[in-house]
Amino acid sequence: MNHRFSPGPRLYRDVDRRWIAGVLAGAARHFGWNLCALRTVAIIACMTPIVPVIVIGYVLCAMFLPPRSDHAVESPPPPPQPAASDWQPAPPAHVGASELRTRIREMEERLRAMEAYVTSSKYEIDRELKRGP
Repeated sequence: MNHRFSPGPRLYRDVDRRWIAGVLAGAARHFGWNLCALRTVAIIACMTPIVPVIVIGYVLCAMFLPPRSDHAVESPPPPPQPAASDWQPAPPAHVGASELRTRIREMEERLRAMEAYVTSSKYEIDRELKRGP
């Protein structure tokens, strides 16, 4: 198992803001949707011929999604994930202060090298060549 991988936030049933089982409240919280609007869409969808699909899906979600309450003691949310282009694995939890100093020094050297390139005349020439006529 990769210890550097941290999964994103999970989908839970929100038992604090529930009407029936909290599936819609959990989905609204997970995806950042308006709960009232989601409930309205669900009620309108229940007036269409796809009612059995909605009911079966809701019951399955209610059975398999774990409940979550804001009043319960929980761990803090994971930090936001960086973009795919600048992703670097997180340091292991057992990294010492000396290794952190070394990593910070290496990052500072890379930053200085980038700054030197961006402020150099070579960068100006490259930028002008890419711009074209």
